Amino acid sequence: MGEKVYDVYLVPTERGDGDRNIVSPVEGHDVEFYETGVWLARDGGRNFFPYEQIRTIREHSHGASETPTEESGSDGSEE
Repeated sequence: MGEKVYDVYLVPTERGDGDRNIVSPVEGHDVEFYETGVWLARDGGRNFFPYEQIRTIREHSHGASETPTEESGSDGSEE
């Protein structure tokens, strides 16, 4: 079985403060689910994302990253 990769797609925000310049999707190699959100382990550390900021989490094998087709607003279900 290949190594798993996780892509976290974030809900677009209209924040103009410039503090959080995170580009969606955020790729990581491990996801931990908690009551209020998820911790995503990345090469440079870990990031916490509250569930309110997450649109979709996609799990796939390393090297099998798909070009997302739900960018136009799909619910993330497979077609």
